[in-house]
Amino acid sequence: MGRSLGGSNQLRERQVTICSHRTRVRTKERTQRVSDPETTERVLPLGDRLTQRGESSGAQVSGGDYVLPKPSYTEVKVPRFQNATLPCEFSFIEGTTDMSFIWHREDIVEEIEVEDVYAYMQQKFEFKEPQVVYSFHDNHEALEDQSYAYQERVSVEKEEVGDGVLTLYLHRVDYQDEGLYTCSAIGPHGKGEIKLNLLIQEEEEPPVVMDTEDDAAVARCHSAGWYKVPIVTWYNRREEEISENATIMVLEEKEDGSHRISSTLSGVKSHEIYHCHIRDAKKARRARTVHRKLKKGALRDHGEF
Repeated sequence: MGRSLGGSNQLRERQVTICSHRTRVRTKERTQRVSDPETTERVLPLGDRLTQRGESSGAQVSGGDYVLPKPSYTEVKVPRFQNATLPCEFSFIEGTTDMSFIWHREDIVEEIEVEDVYAYMQQKFEFKEPQVVYSFHDNHEALEDQSYAYQERVSVEKEEVGDGVLTLYLHRVDYQDEGLYTCSAIGPHGKGEIKLNLLIQEEEEPPVVMDTEDDAAVARCHSAGWYKVPIVTWYNRREEEISENATIMVLEEKEDGSHRISSTLSGVKSHEIYHCHIRDAKKARRARTVHRKLKKGALRDHGEF
């Protein structure tokens, strides 16, 4: 049985970055006293916990501080319900014999500032496990472990695999497809990994065209590919909303169910600048908006991560 810390022990103020499997939290610790006569285990200062874990997790530890560089990945932004192209290419690949590669998806990591990391840890959210999107092994597709969400929705150019081109084509993306995609390959001449963030565009800003209607000046914008009639919002150059003077019209409904729409803003001035913003009428829940919580119990047992 360990001993509890005395009431005079203080945690000095510093900035610390904490890394969970798919969440990172940046917290500024305040000077605080650790005193609990009922404590039966020795409570380590947060910095010491991280120092103990730093070497095994690949983090850099200097002077007792935990340092984790912020990752930077290429972003691929695609309109909702369109097709996404995730590029991946390796020069060490020469043929497909004894070569394997896999694409998998995991949740996007975000950082936020919190005042009290311990209170923050009490929040609960269940993360999705990493999903196998596509895999290839020794001249053949290996899709036994492919996630159901990607069945018949992804493809690669098989004739280009032997040249090291492992680009993934993902069809009809939606918000649940957002995430960090990793392309990993290994072969007789080397191995490599590429990471990409796939983001679904929430909003479109099509060009605005000045026109006349009933001898009055109007501003128009057009857009296509919406599967529900979208919400159109108009702004002037001062970013003031002026949508009360706007109307929306469905110009065409295509065979795939998508709409081409037009919005007209009346009461405009020829010397003014106008902006047209279009988004889904019913916004789906975005997975990455909840990545501000750690898994339940993430800091139990002496700060295990």
